[in-house]
Amino acid sequence: MVDIAVIGKGLLGSAALRHLTVNFPKLRVCGIGPDEPRNRKTHGGVFASHYDQGRITRVLDPSPLWGQLARDSIAEYAQIEAAGGILFHHRAGCLRATDLPERIAELDACAEQFSPPHRRLDAEGCRAAHPYLRFSDEFIAWDEVGEAGYINPRQLVAAQLSAAQKNGAAIIREIVKSIECRQDGVTIHTHEGSQVRARKVLLSAGGYSNTLLGRKLDLRTKGHTILLAEAPAAEVERLRDMPAVISTFAHADVSSLYMLPPVLYPDGKTYIKLGLSGNLDELPVPEPFFDARNDDSELLDWFHSDGRQDIAEAMKEALQRMIPGLQVVSYHSVPCLITNTAHGNPYIDALDEGRIYVTTGGNGYAAKSSDAIGRLGAMLCASGEWHSDLDRDDFRTVYAEGGRK
Repeated sequence: MVDIAVIGKGLLGSAALRHLTVNFPKLRVCGIGPDEPRNRKTHGGVFASHYDQGRITRVLDPSPLWGQLARDSIAEYAQIEAAGGILFHHRAGCLRATDLPERIAELDACAEQFSPPHRRLDAEGCRAAHPYLRFSDEFIAWDEVGEAGYINPRQLVAAQLSAAQKNGAAIIREIVKSIECRQDGVTIHTHEGSQVRARKVLLSAGGYSNTLLGRKLDLRTKGHTILLAEAPAAEVERLRDMPAVISTFAHADVSSLYMLPPVLYPDGKTYIKLGLSGNLDELPVPEPFFDARNDDSELLDWFHSDGRQDIAEAMKEALQRMIPGLQVVSYHSVPCLITNTAHGNPYIDALDEGRIYVTTGGNGYAAKSSDAIGRLGAMLCASGEWHSDLDRDDFRTVYAEGGRK
């Protein structure tokens, strides 16, 4: 029997596993979850959304809570790289641009509270600093430098797991089928036929979390289409100083999206990655929601697809507006999954005090902040106490039938 089993070894689960081994070295811990499938189109098991090469990282955020989670996580990046022996952090900078008065006020407040290295630019200053980018005529931009840029989520997970294993954690590369509560703990059953007995379980299974719970959480699991634009060598060189970009605008003719600078992918090609941001529910046909409470068949169909092609076409146009004259070799669209909670913050809570704990619900923002989120879940599960100056009530679980824990 292990002391704690972490179900899910994605961004949150791998972070929690490492923190358990660092802060509670005498505990016997294991992480359970499958590796990335070799072929997405034919894979019949579960998926994770960290199967990617680039996620934006920065401190500046409209939410102070997410700003602090990002700041705390970024402070650990170098230590995780050293402990795991894998590099994942790229300091390319991050540019946030908006003409929304409320967003300007929120970002100014975050800049004052956390003071990350940055410069506040008007439209003219932004064009001078990044002449290849085009936005509206009047906007404000925060050009965050220092540790801002992007992370490789695949390599971040690999570094977390490597460090955890070096500290004694066991990794079981199987798919969890069910969890059974017993008087002396929990029995975990896998699709491959294994049984793992644990005193406690920390559930970090993202969009699949509800498939393992009797009482379902209020989780809105939503498809998200990503566009990858293959950049030729000349464009990679032209854009070598390009930061990650997050833009949010009131005007329909200006693109609200997030975009990464050219990033090398495992196929040997370099892509500019982008996705739509803002209120995506206002699309003529919103991207699909999935009910993964009882089975994951809809999720499987989504991950076998290439996402929404109409949204991919809209992003192609947006990319050409944002980087005029950009030469692209080819375009590819891929599916992603966002798991939203009822209050917009991760669920980090005890579902069955002393036995079942949960750390899930990234809300589309968790990659950069995953280490701090995983730490909170690990500390709560192991000690039963809240180890943060953030308000614990901001992370309480909400159940699907209504009612906050």
